[in-house]
Amino acid sequence: MFAVMKKYWLPLVSGVGLALCFPTWHLYFLGWVALIPLLYACRKSTPSAGAWRFFLAGWAFYSILLQWLLTNYYWAGGWAFWGHQAVSCIMAGYWALTGGLWIWMRRRLPWFPGAILLMVLWMAMEYVQGRLLTGFGWGSLGYSQGKDIAFLQLAAIGGTALLAGILVAVNALLAEALYAPRLRLARLAMAFALVTGVHGVGLALLGVPEYGPSPLHVGIFQSNFPQEMKWDPEYTVEMVQKAAENSRILAEHEPVDLFVWPETLIMEEITYPAIFDRVTELTQTTGTALFAGAHRIDAETGRARNSSFLISPQGTIEGHYDKIRLAPFGEYVPLGEYFTFIQNALPIISNLEPGRDARVLSLDARTFGPLICFEVLFPDMSEALRRKGADFLVVITNLGWFGASNALEQELEQARLRAVETRLPLVHSANTGISGVFDPWGRLTGLNAVVTRHGTFHRLREDVKPQHTKLMRCLGSLPVPQPGERPVPWAPERVPQVAVITTAVLVLLAATAKARKDHQPE
Repeated sequence: MFAVMKKYWLPLVSGVGLALCFPTWHLYFLGWVALIPLLYACRKSTPSAGAWRFFLAGWAFYSILLQWLLTNYYWAGGWAFWGHQAVSCIMAGYWALTGGLWIWMRRRLPWFPGAILLMVLWMAMEYVQGRLLTGFGWGSLGYSQGKDIAFLQLAAIGGTALLAGILVAVNALLAEALYAPRLRLARLAMAFALVTGVHGVGLALLGVPEYGPSPLHVGIFQSNFPQEMKWDPEYTVEMVQKAAENSRILAEHEPVDLFVWPETLIMEEITYPAIFDRVTELTQTTGTALFAGAHRIDAETGRARNSSFLISPQGTIEGHYDKIRLAPFGEYVPLGEYFTFIQNALPIISNLEPGRDARVLSLDARTFGPLICFEVLFPDMSEALRRKGADFLVVITNLGWFGASNALEQELEQARLRAVETRLPLVHSANTGISGVFDPWGRLTGLNAVVTRHGTFHRLREDVKPQHTKLMRCLGSLPVPQPGERPVPWAPERVPQVAVITTAVLVLLAATAKARKDHQPE
C-alpha cells in the first residue's frame, strides 16, 4: 500500500499543494513545503522513475492551475478539455525532464549539494519554459507569492525565477532532513536561515512610493462588458459611448491626466467616424488624454492587429502600439499553415498579425510602456520598455473569455511581478477582473468608485468591493508614483540566464562522471 502511495499519491499531493498556492485559493505559504512529498517519493528513484513522478506532480499542478482553460468549453466545446489536457501534459513534461536530470546528476555529482542542484535546474527550467517556442511561463512558482510582499522583493535581484529557486531549495532541504538522518539539524538550520534571510533582505529592499508635488493621475475605466456583447457589431459604438460617458463623469469628480480603457474595448478601427467622434469629444471636453485598446488594419499588409492608441487632449492620435506576443490558439494558430483543420474546427480563433517592435508613448513629463494582455507574462518585454525610457508600465487586458475563473487573479499576480522586477509603477486596466495601480514594490491600489445606471458618481467604502454591489461600472482616479531604485539593474534578466549556463556545465560534468550506485531498485 505504501509503495503505491509513494509512486502515485505523494507526487499528486505535491502537485495539488502547489496549485493551492496560487489564486484563487492563494495559500501561498504552502509553497515552502508542497514539494516535500514528491521529493520524498524520489529519494531512491531511478532517473526514469523520478521523471515519471515529477510528471505526475506537474500534471496535477497544471490541471488545477489552468482550470480557467475549461471555461472555453462555452466557445470551443469539447476542444477546450483536450486543449487543457494537452497544455497540462506539455508543461508537466518540463517537470519530468527536470526531475529526471536532477536524480541522474545527483548520482554522478555527489559532491554537489542536492538542494542547490535542484534550485539551479528549476530556475533554468522556468527560464526555458517562458521562452521556448511561444513561451508560456504561467506556472512560475514566484507568481504564487503575491501576498508575501517582503519575499517578493527578491525578484528585483533575480527575477521571478529566483523566487521559484529559493522555494524549491527550501523544499529540498526539508525533504533531505526528513529522509536522511545525517546532517538533519544542519539542513533544518539552513532552511530556517534561508527563509528568514530572504525575508530580511526583502524588508530592506522595500521602499516608500514617491509621487512628487503634482503626480500623474490615471482614470481607469473597468467596463465589465461580456464577450458576447463585444462580438456583436450592434454594440460596438454603444460600448465606446458608455466608456466615454463614465470617463467624463469621473473627470468631473476626480483629477485625471490620462484615461485608460481596457484591451479591445474599441472593436473597430479607432478612426471609424462614429467612434472617433466620441473619443475626440471626450478628450477635448475634458482636456485629458486617452489610452485605449482597439483593432487596427495594417496599411501595408491589410491584416488586423491587436493595438492600442494614445489620443491627445486635442483629439489627435499621438501614437499607437501593436501587440507583439500574440496568445497562441486565441489570436493565432501556431504553424497554422500546416494545421488548417484547427482554424476550420475552431473559428473563434483569430488570425491576427503581430506587431514589429516595442514602443513607449509620452505624455507631458511622463513616459509609459504599453503591454497588452498575454505580454505581461514576458519579463524581457517590460525590461525592454524600461530601457527605452518608460517610467511606468500600462497593461491593458480583456479576460472576459474566462468568466469569473482563477485566470483573473493569476494574471494580476504576473503584473505585480513585472512591477517589482523593473521597479516601475504599473497601471493595470482590465475589462473584467481587477484594475488598479501597482507601486514599484508590488503593492496594489484598487479602483474606488462606480457610476450607477442613472449616471451618478459614488465612492466605495474600503470594505466594499464593486462586485458586491448592484452598481454597474467600476472606475477610479489613481496617482502613479515615480519609479523606484533598482538594487542591481542588470540582475533580474541575468540571474536566470546564469542558471541555464550553470545547468549546461553541470550536465557536461555529469556526463563525464561515473554514476554512484547507492539506490535500491524499486
